[in-house]
Amino acid sequence: MKNFLIIIKNKNQFLKGENMLHDLDVYWIGGSPCSGKSTLAEKLEKDFNMDYYKIDDYLERFMEEGAKKNIKILKMFHEMNLDETWLRDVQTQVIDEFDFYRQTFQFIKKEIIENYNGRPMITEGAALLPELMDKHEIPDSRYICITPTEEFQLKHFKKRTWVDYYLSDCSDPEKAFDNWMKRDIKFAKFVKKEAKKRNKNYIEMDGSELVGKTYNKIKNIFKLKELK
Repeated sequence: MKNFLIIIKNKNQFLKGENMLHDLDVYWIGGSPCSGKSTLAEKLEKDFNMDYYKIDDYLERFMEEGAKKNIKILKMFHEMNLDETWLRDVQTQVIDEFDFYRQTFQFIKKEIIENYNGRPMITEGAALLPELMDKHEIPDSRYICITPTEEFQLKHFKKRTWVDYYLSDCSDPEKAFDNWMKRDIKFAKFVKKEAKKRNKNYIEMDGSELVGKTYNKIKNIFKLKELK
């Protein structure tokens, strides 16, 4: 019982601090969509018995919560239909995406802290921007940024069978998909530039090496050999 109370006390201390995330045994994979982040995170989860927090699974709920709190960008995304989302100017979409992730991070932070139980955790998603890692003092040895080349993104995104169904209610699905790809390509370039500017661990996925080789790079960066 005493140990349990100590855990709760420490958890409450984390909740009150601004930069508490760097004290947790959490590994972070950021970058941009369709770069293999989920595949790599799932392998780390399995091989090292980690808890896995996949950010994309919770973004819809964060939008709803943000809308209720009247957070402008989250409310906007929550209320937009497909045409309003994907048929806008691409550069505006990129700017809004960065703003969306910045405002979403408060919910991500809260949930990671609430779900943390002392076990190693891997979390991944495009929301884990290099600037946010610096803001919360995440050690460089716990963070890696992965973006795809344009060719890699287009090749692998087309394999996602749910995309056509998702865009079926859009008035111009072809234009919407084209804008979506252009947005993600621009987003990847900005994230890559920011990662290099901040000297973050960075990998560009172009399909030229086996997934296993990339996985080994990540294990080395995270210094995970001793966890087996």
